[in-house]
Amino acid sequence: MELTTTSQSLSYANLPKLPSLFPSRVNVCSSNSINILGFNCIPRKLKCNARKQLRQFGAIHASVAESNSTNVSVTWLLEFIGDGDARHIGSPTAKPGSLEIPSGAVTVGRLAEKADMVIPVPTVSAVHALLQSMEEYLVVTDLDSTNGTFIGEKRLRPGVAAAASPGSLLTFGDTNLAIFRVAKLEKMETPSEPEKAEANTEEEEPSSS
Repeated sequence: MELTTTSQSLSYANLPKLPSLFPSRVNVCSSNSINILGFNCIPRKLKCNARKQLRQFGAIHASVAESNSTNVSVTWLLEFIGDGDARHIGSPTAKPGSLEIPSGAVTVGRLAEKADMVIPVPTVSAVHALLQSMEEYLVVTDLDSTNGTFIGEKRLRPGVAAAASPGSLLTFGDTNLAIFRVAKLEKMETPSEPEKAEANTEEEEPSSS
């Protein structure tokens, strides 16, 4: 501010004409004062941006830590709910038990040498359907079976995949001996617990000294 005042007092005074270099010095001083003011503003903006970036980084770091703290493993189960009536077959037939679906894709059928999971019922085809475990649902594909594959009351088209959600009914050709309820089991796993157990075991071991 002092430099600006000096330049104004010189412009109003009745002084003889000065060399051409003097006004340029005054302009340089005034421009320097503007630059100084601008320089004072720049660090404030940088500080504000740095605080925002730190807050954003802290939020990301917290979300990553929470996601890594626990893992969820999903297991699909087919619970047999049929009445076991075998009169339509004409011979005694044992009721199948519940089936736990492993991860990946598996086939379901009557013959053990052809299917991954066996339902020993004559009305079930040798290789009846394909099951694939997903996180939210079970994917079911009919493999051109004789008596069909049903989700609820809807018969699936052969070769066309369909989603079976938890609680839905899945039938492999026989509503008495091959009808199941789809169940989803979730298990919470904490990877840090085994590591803590190993650390405690090492501490309890006697030293060799």
